[in-house]
Amino acid sequence: MKYQNPAKTIKRINKGSKGFYTCTIDDVRAYMKHHEPGTLTRRVMIVELCTAARREDLRLLGPFNEFSMDGQRWLQWTQSKKPNRVIETPMLPMLQEEVADVRDGVYCKTSRGTPLTHGTMENYVRGWFDQAGVKGSLHGVRKGLSSILPHLGATSYEIDVLLGHEMGSYETKVYVAQAERKELATSLSKKLQKVKW
Repeated sequence: MKYQNPAKTIKRINKGSKGFYTCTIDDVRAYMKHHEPGTLTRRVMIVELCTAARREDLRLLGPFNEFSMDGQRWLQWTQSKKPNRVIETPMLPMLQEEVADVRDGVYCKTSRGTPLTHGTMENYVRGWFDQAGVKGSLHGVRKGLSSILPHLGATSYEIDVLLGHEMGSYETKVYVAQAERKELATSLSKKLQKVKW
């Protein structure tokens, strides 16, 4: 007797999702304004803004990832997500100041000195955004950086380096193209206004 799949006639449920909300500069500013310096809440955001690390990598970053090159402090880590690229990025002054007091363990730790868990970190950050009265998540901040940087003149290759993507990645090209389309549309609208109809 031939096997018949009983689920074959059931229609697929497609709820369609736009994915994670992309945080804006205003969202991050509201978050930073609400959460005071010296708090874990603020530290998590500063480390994310300065590294664009994925959640699993962010929670484990610490002084052991620091090294010096050409008189500047850098961070280096291997991404936990395949293909497990090695990320190297200079430490911005804002980050250096924020983590200056951390000499062991990880930058973002609980009151017991242990790293936040993968799920706890995301839940905390969503809650901290809620407390600030804006929408957001860690992945939303990472996406936000990808959409903000092209407007500041960052190339797709620069953004690939920041995010640890393959050079010339499709995802980054989309962000850069969106920024360029907006700039071209603005330029075009100024030209159209000169037309005397």
